[in-house]
Amino acid sequence: MNNFIKDLSDFLFDFTDFLESNKFISPINKKQISIDYSSNNKQGDLATNFYLIVRRKIINENFNIEKELNDRIKSIGFIDHFVVSKNGFINFFLKDEFVLRSLKEIYSKNFLNHVNYGADRKINVEFVSANPTGPLHIAHIRGAVFGDVLSSLYTKTGFDVTREYYVNDAGSQIDKLSNSLLKRYLQLFDKKIELEEDEYPGEYLIDIAKKIKNEDGDKWLNFQQEETIKYFKNFALKNILLSIKSDLELINIRFDKFTHETEIEKSKIIDELFSILDEKKLLYEGILEKPKGDDSDWEPREQLLFRSSKLLDNEDRALKKSNGEWTYFANDAAYHLDKCKRNFDRLVNIWGSDHIGYIPRMNSLIKAIKDDETYLNILTCQIVSLIQNKQKIKMSKRSGNFVTLANVHSKVGKDPIRYYMISTKNETAIDFDLDAVVEKNKDNKVFYCQYAHARASSVINKANELGISIKNDYNFTEIQNLSDEEVKLIKKLICYPYLLYQSSYYNEPHRLINYLEEISSDFHSIWNKGKDNESLRFIDEKNAEKTISKIFWLESFRVVLKDIFSIIDISAPETM
Repeated sequence: MNNFIKDLSDFLFDFTDFLESNKFISPINKKQISIDYSSNNKQGDLATNFYLIVRRKIINENFNIEKELNDRIKSIGFIDHFVVSKNGFINFFLKDEFVLRSLKEIYSKNFLNHVNYGADRKINVEFVSANPTGPLHIAHIRGAVFGDVLSSLYTKTGFDVTREYYVNDAGSQIDKLSNSLLKRYLQLFDKKIELEEDEYPGEYLIDIAKKIKNEDGDKWLNFQQEETIKYFKNFALKNILLSIKSDLELINIRFDKFTHETEIEKSKIIDELFSILDEKKLLYEGILEKPKGDDSDWEPREQLLFRSSKLLDNEDRALKKSNGEWTYFANDAAYHLDKCKRNFDRLVNIWGSDHIGYIPRMNSLIKAIKDDETYLNILTCQIVSLIQNKQKIKMSKRSGNFVTLANVHSKVGKDPIRYYMISTKNETAIDFDLDAVVEKNKDNKVFYCQYAHARASSVINKANELGISIKNDYNFTEIQNLSDEEVKLIKKLICYPYLLYQSSYYNEPHRLINYLEEISSDFHSIWNKGKDNESLRFIDEKNAEKTISKIFWLESFRVVLKDIFSIIDISAPETM
């Protein structure tokens, strides 16, 4: 078995090149050509919009594209025939022997050899990277799971993946954090001192302040301000980062590398960055117009500016303030140069949707460094709203009222979090219903998919108890023993390698969920029909060959489910 849908896609691309080069059609955008498995195998096993797109571009009306395609398709060994529908879609029918051979590849897990498109390539995925100023909350969870599952998808498709967390442990927010912690400490000694409006009010700082009091008593009441602030800053950062790592462990997220902003500052790599930009004449002293939105880096004085507007941005960006301090962007830019120097073939950043406006300047920077607009891929995650008792939970980080990752985990566990955070395209906002995701019914999709695995396992275990098992030399040729519904599901199962490729290539792990839910639903439908129709049941004690045929595809079904579950990192229960 090979990645046959990819092979068919490549064939259609080559055919398009032939049509264009011979002036039979005007040029088309090949990215518009799509192939997918059919939901109705009576109309075909695979469907493509190829003809729908090409026929609009026909130059030579005398040329019969359909006949030429029919002549050329014979070179594709797995296609039996095709039909062009009235709406312009081409429906391909697979050869039965190819379907059975491909199912054997799924059963034996050899399909993984054919989705290795990332082999010998290194990729860095930076995600979460939440400021170490407080616990992880619901806004961070989606990006955390998305980045982790995407990293697993990259690994599955052959890439050498580094998961990285960038710790913003420098700058004004960290200064506010240390001041906030100091005030909480002083309050423990009945000092009448209040937090400023822009400081951190969360209860978690009271707990950290109590740790300092337990360890040091009143030691810090009389120390000089500078030494005290330094100690409180380090203490806060250490404890909060430990808390972040611990919370991420709850949902099985671990990083290969933590890079600290303070380390980037000490490394002087920023000087190297400026040399690169200066050599390319992308630096100058100037005054920026006051922006309409965030103006934290703006000042009505000359600053050192990056000519990002000459690249992929709509305006230039400040790198150094007039007082000699680096801007946040300068340190972030230096960090990205550091990543570029580590010889990755690709960089991927996972950001919250509130950072969309930051993307053009970072893309401009990478283009300046690498002269490559595709080297860095920035993916954004939309917001998550928490629902409980059919009401949206109101949160405010400024007031300290937010729901933490640890709190959500204590209510629903790991599996619903990891499943639902990637169940929808990352650019679409989602509602996470704390009540619905733990219900045991078909409306709770994570339960329904895991239940499919448990049901399939129960049949296989029952067959084993009856002494019905598949021998290593078993030759699966009895497709006539299977119902139309089973054959339809089998044809979806053999498309799994292409789905892996698509999900990784397009950075869209939600495709896994869509596919998982579809094949699980198909399986449950077959199961339920067997309740009323004895001939559709999986085990027929009077017909071992028929039973083995069914057990064979059930085992293959479990292989696919387990593989998807392992990528998502949720459990594959044998009983429920």
